[in-house]
Amino acid sequence: MTKVLVAGCGDLGRGIAEYFVAQGAEVTGMRYQGTEFPVGVLGLTGDLRQLESQAWPEVDLVYLIMTPNSRTGDAYKAAYVEAAEALVNAYQGRPQPAVVFVSSTSVYGQNNGAWISDDTLAVPASDTAVQLLAAEECLKQGFARSISVRCSGIYGPGRYRLLEGVREGQAWGANQWTNRIHRDDVVSALCLVGEQALAQQPLPEHIIATDTQPTSMWEVKLWLAARLNVLPPLDDSIAFSDYFPAKGKRIVSQALRDLGWQPQYPSYVLGYESLLSSYQRWRQQQA
Repeated sequence: MTKVLVAGCGDLGRGIAEYFVAQGAEVTGMRYQGTEFPVGVLGLTGDLRQLESQAWPEVDLVYLIMTPNSRTGDAYKAAYVEAAEALVNAYQGRPQPAVVFVSSTSVYGQNNGAWISDDTLAVPASDTAVQLLAAEECLKQGFARSISVRCSGIYGPGRYRLLEGVREGQAWGANQWTNRIHRDDVVSALCLVGEQALAQQPLPEHIIATDTQPTSMWEVKLWLAARLNVLPPLDDSIAFSDYFPAKGKRIVSQALRDLGWQPQYPSYVLGYESLLSSYQRWRQQQA
C-alpha cells in the first residue's frame, strides 16, 4: 500500500489527502494546530519542527505545505527553512520518501513585465524569496527526489481578499501584471506531480503551477467590479497609458502540461465566476 504524508494538512493539504485516500493510499496528515482531518486520514497535531524522528511515519511520499505567520524573512525562515531542515533530519538513516514542496513564483524577482517559464533562473528580490529558495535547496540536498512546485497567486473558496478590496472601492494603485491559479487546480497539479514521483518518472527540480492567462491587474479588477456592480475608483485623470502594465511578470507553465495537466480554470474569468455565489453567501453571513 502506498503511504503518503501531508505535512501541512490545511486547505491544499486536505484536498491532496482526500485524493490519495480515494486512491487507496494510507495517508497521514500533520497540522500545527487543530484536530480535524479528512475521513480516512491519520492525524498528527503539533509543530513538526519539534517532532522526534521516530514520530515521523515511514512513507513513500511527503508533501510539505507550510504557511508563514507573516510576510517577513524571519517568518518565512521559520515556516519553510526550519520545516525543511526538520524533514531532512527526520529521514536521515531511514528509507527516504520522495518530497513535493509547495513553493511560490515569488522566487522570481524579475519585475519589468518579462516572461517567466520553468527554465527561467530564479532571481530573488526579497528576504522572503531568499528563504523559499533556501528551503528548496535544503530539500534538494537532503533527498534524492525533491520537487518544488512554485505556485502563482492562489485564489478560490474562502480566499476573498481581492473581491473584498474591489467591492469596498480600495485604491487600485499602479497597474501591473498578475498571475493566478485556482485552489482546485493547485491540488490537481500537486497530486499529479506526486503520482509521477511515486512512479519514478523523471521530473525537474522545480515546476511552475499557474493558469494559462497572465493578465493585467486592472483588467481583473475591472471585470470583478462589473460583476459585483460597483464603480471602479478610476477617474478622468487616468491616462490611456496607465492601463498598460509596466511592472510585474508574465508566467507560463509548460512542464506541468507536458505531464498531462490541464487546469479546470484556465483563466481568472472562469475561476472567479465559480466563486461569486459562494462569496455572496459569505458576505451575507458576515452581515
